[in-house]
Amino acid sequence: MTTITVYSVDKVRERKVRVGTLVERRRKDRGNNIVGLLKLAANRFKLSPGQKIQVEFGGILVEM
Repeated sequence: MTTITVYSVDKVRERKVRVGTLVERRRKDRGNNIVGLLKLAANRFKLSPGQKIQVEFGGILVEM
């Protein structure tokens, strides 16, 4: 199982705030598991169109 932590980015205060976690529960690799989870995180945790979120998985931080 892969756990992905999602942060909201506050550019004014230069901080990131943890807003949630996604857990991949698939048992087999389907080739695009990580891409699907990134899209799901973007859709679920973005509150406004201009808001930036950061997603962390496996020690890698991706800003969306």
